[in-house]
Amino acid sequence: METSWLQELQRNKKPDCEKLLDHLLQIHRDNPGFTEKYSTNCIDSSGKNTYQWLAEVIEREDHIEVLDLACGSGPLLSHCHDKFGGNLSLTGVDISKAELNLAEKRLPDTTTLIQAKAQNLEFIRDEEIDVVLCHWALTLMDPVGPVLKEISRVLRPGGTFAAIVDGDKSFSQEYEDVSELIYSWVGKAYQNYRKYELGDVRVRQKETLQELIGHYFREEDITIQQKLFSVFGTPAKLASNVANFFYASYALPENMKPSLLDDLQEYFKNNEKVLNHEFRMPINRLIVRG
Repeated sequence: METSWLQELQRNKKPDCEKLLDHLLQIHRDNPGFTEKYSTNCIDSSGKNTYQWLAEVIEREDHIEVLDLACGSGPLLSHCHDKFGGNLSLTGVDISKAELNLAEKRLPDTTTLIQAKAQNLEFIRDEEIDVVLCHWALTLMDPVGPVLKEISRVLRPGGTFAAIVDGDKSFSQEYEDVSELIYSWVGKAYQNYRKYELGDVRVRQKETLQELIGHYFREEDITIQQKLFSVFGTPAKLASNVANFFYASYALPENMKPSLLDDLQEYFKNNEKVLNHEFRMPINRLIVRG
């Protein structure tokens, strides 16, 4: 894989937001649906996945207009349709045509799908939306300020904004270990990869996220809830699933990926008794209610 974002890293330069967009688009063009493949099998202690946890904020009696920002291949919209039927008016927005093509095949014709950036929702009127949902994409949006400003604009008074974002790594030792292992391999190919995070780092920490959201939603009630979500399987299956979820692994040259998978499998094999075929990931749910 070669993108302008990675090329800037090779030159020891900080890539700008347009190069990040190019990087993300290429990953999703080459691997459409990869987020869904992992997330649907990543469940909490009650058996719910992250899409189901996020959709819990929808209130059947009060909410009609629902916007899924960065809808990807459409799993969240599909779940909302299955759970609420025709009671909801569903709109999905994503920058990736490859992802939207997958979403279009699975969703009813009544769903509106739009290819656009989250920073510009000019096709949505002020105060038109009851609920804005964003599943694991807010961390990648740069700049994120205009996104939050647009969400605030399109939400009706009393509306709800909810997002799934990264949790605190320290809540899961295996998540810290695996993250370190993957980034160490990518660092061999791109020395400066860890120097610059994808997106806005403020979204990845609870305290800075609270402050950031409060700047755009001054009168609303803001809560951030954390849970551990788990994926289960043999060491080989865990290695494959976990590697395919991290964006960093897609930057790794093809000839290095087998070695990464070998190291991940060895990690899960060595910790089989402790982990009991389980990999736990800390995840936060941000909820902003008017």
